[in-house]
Amino acid sequence: MHQRKLGNTGLTVSEIGMGTWELGGREWGDISETDAVGLLRYAFESGVTYYDTADQYGGGRAERLLGEAFSALGDRVVIATKLGYELDSDGWISHGWEHPSFNVSPEYIRSAVEGSLTRLKRDVIDIYQFHAPPPASEWDDAFGTMENLKAEGKIRFYGMGLGSEADALKAITETGISSLMLTYNILTQGMATPVMETAAEKGIAVVVRQPLSSGLLSGQLKADTVFAENDYRKTWSREKFLTDLERVEQVKSIVGDKAQSLPQAALKFILAHPAVSSVVPGMMTPAQVDDGVATSGAAPLPAAVLEQLRGSI
Repeated sequence: MHQRKLGNTGLTVSEIGMGTWELGGREWGDISETDAVGLLRYAFESGVTYYDTADQYGGGRAERLLGEAFSALGDRVVIATKLGYELDSDGWISHGWEHPSFNVSPEYIRSAVEGSLTRLKRDVIDIYQFHAPPPASEWDDAFGTMENLKAEGKIRFYGMGLGSEADALKAITETGISSLMLTYNILTQGMATPVMETAAEKGIAVVVRQPLSSGLLSGQLKADTVFAENDYRKTWSREKFLTDLERVEQVKSIVGDKAQSLPQAALKFILAHPAVSSVVPGMMTPAQVDDGVATSGAAPLPAAVLEQLRGSI
């Protein structure tokens, strides 16, 4: 597994990390806690040292499983977690609930960090991230509280996830973030310029989520795929799903035999961007871990293929 610097933090992480939303068990189908802990340990033994989670995932379940799996490993793993959405709101998409409220008041942040520390069984959180950009009216207080938590030793570094291009650029230029988590993949390339380029110039780590575009680039989804009741993808419109499958076929034709699999091509595409510190595909099986790990040692995509994939799908 190749390692990369996590921006200017001084931390080094596996270039293939692991996303843990799936382990929450509410938006991607079922996985038992025993299987989830076993999968986390298998990923670490395979070379994965960076794990992304959120207090919301499974109502604290994902953090708790990470704590169970890695509490004895200390600094051998780097864990990034997120806050802002109500703890028990995961599952709102697949269950048709209302969009959860977002809270980044100083009091809530302080309560949330203590909860995450307890579930993760850690004395300090490596990377603490806003799950979404704070509202303009709360922006300064929210980031100020992060600075205070850092000074107090509760967190090592802080960052922000999601949001628009404008949100990301504001955070990069106006705050002390050390990481930026965003969506960037073959089918969604809008953040490449100028956000990712600007982050690299500032020494801010870019961590990429949804590298397989919620499974579209896994090569496993078909027109007749039926999603489980607790799988948020069941809410996708039929028209968009079919259109996206057509785009995936375009990707396959461009990649051809230049990668061992479509997921490997998707991950290699992301890792080719110099701003990227780590990419965190969701994993629910050892085979998915194996495929991610194998990607790190595989040959890069040819420049001509990358050129065709950039902005052409």
